[in-house]
Amino acid sequence: MSEKYQALYRVWRPRTFSEMVGQEAIRKTLRNQVRTGRIAHAYLFCGSRGTGKTSAAKIMARAINCLDPRDGDPCGECESCRAILAEQSLDVYEMDAASNSRVEEIRELLEKVDYPPQFGKYKVYIIDEVHMLSNSAFNALLKTLEEPPSYMVFILATTEPQKLLPTILSRCQRFDFGRIPEKDIVARLRQAAEKAGVEAEDSALYAIAEAAEGGMRDAFSIMDMCMGAGGAVTEAGVRTALGSADRGVLLELCGKIADRDSAGCLRLTDTVMREGWDVQVFLKDLTALMRRMMTLLLCGADAEEENAGGERLRKLKALSDRFSVPWLMRVLEILQKAEGDTRWAASPRSVLEIAVLSCCQRAGEEDLRALLERVADLEAQVEKLKTEGVRLPAEAAAPSGAPAEKNAPRPAKRPRPTENEVWKKAMQKMREKDPEIYGFLATMTYGGCVEHDYRLLLPPGGAERAILQEKNALETMEAFLHEAGDPDARFEILTLGSRENAEWDKMVDRNEKMLADLVGRDKLIVT
Repeated sequence: MSEKYQALYRVWRPRTFSEMVGQEAIRKTLRNQVRTGRIAHAYLFCGSRGTGKTSAAKIMARAINCLDPRDGDPCGECESCRAILAEQSLDVYEMDAASNSRVEEIRELLEKVDYPPQFGKYKVYIIDEVHMLSNSAFNALLKTLEEPPSYMVFILATTEPQKLLPTILSRCQRFDFGRIPEKDIVARLRQAAEKAGVEAEDSALYAIAEAAEGGMRDAFSIMDMCMGAGGAVTEAGVRTALGSADRGVLLELCGKIADRDSAGCLRLTDTVMREGWDVQVFLKDLTALMRRMMTLLLCGADAEEENAGGERLRKLKALSDRFSVPWLMRVLEILQKAEGDTRWAASPRSVLEIAVLSCCQRAGEEDLRALLERVADLEAQVEKLKTEGVRLPAEAAAPSGAPAEKNAPRPAKRPRPTENEVWKKAMQKMREKDPEIYGFLATMTYGGCVEHDYRLLLPPGGAERAILQEKNALETMEAFLHEAGDPDARFEILTLGSRENAEWDKMVDRNEKMLADLVGRDKLIVT
């Protein structure tokens, strides 16, 4: 009879702190406590599913009872370690509070507290999903948790710490498990594939990591499904298993939205429906892609991420440059609302079509964000004209009052950087010199430039202005604007909805009229 199959997440469950994926600070602290013998009587492990809470609890139970610990890790070979691994130890008790939430079950558990450990140094109670306990059960646990015997250690794990009573929280050492980075998930999945002798595309592993949303257990579950289909693990196979759209279709749709190509968007949504992809999953994937583009547009990508993402990341960065920040913010709001609407809609297809068409359209004229989008579009068009070598006739003529020498060579004139170039250079300088201030500035909306006044727009009630003034950020930003090529630059922060913004309509109308004069009235000379 063949050996019973074990799920990947069980096969690859870490048995020492060193084998855990991510959570570096938590691993270091717990190992040091084991090494020095400074063991707390109660721990609380918080975090989303699949981030290592239960695994860390099991490792901690073995480590503090190990007869031959190795630099804070359990040896895995002594009698105590083998008994706990085989779930035969009477010194370690695991309980799922989701199915044992009544006060009677907690009282039965606490009756055994008075009995000391039989083999190890500590008696360990691991209570998973502890937030599911009833109030009566919490009250029964409270007294023992406050003053347990010296040999007792409680390890509580939960995905919803906000549901725990403050009296419970105050008696525990709390450790928050963050979502595992995609690159770490990909590295562990690659190890699993190599050990199983299965070929796996890098793009497939990254697709699994994206879908897992920081959970290692979810990643292994998806990997299990794909490996169960037989053959190599491919990106197409992963997306089929998840029921999600092809990444190429998602990128193409983002490109159509960037071009404001409504007809092209409708053709692609028709493809989505013909392929049978779930509309809600498609919207979720599209939202995640747009959010990633927003991150790249505001923060860029570090060197490690560049190397890991490869060509996928470079394509996404190029696509994100075709959007403005206000536009992307509006697109994300539309897609998130549509994702929720599909749950109750009689025709999910209509929800999808309306959403992508709304993304292509400009914001309503009464919306300040519409003005900012129009300004950003004008800047992009002016930049395009300049790169194509377009200039006004007045620029080619001789200066007024000065005789023009026939065939005289024109002096070389260094082009002055545009307002957009100045702003980008100054922000890059701020990012390099003071990342903290840059983080504040990047969250605000860029309001363009009016007669050398560079502006950021702040929502009403925001406290960022006072913080930035305290840090002399306005003066620093002005200095960076001067260095970037505008010696007359001034920098200010305006509050959205205030009278200070009344001139925006005039500025946009003036810019649009200027562009119409340049393009529509044949006043251009191509050099």
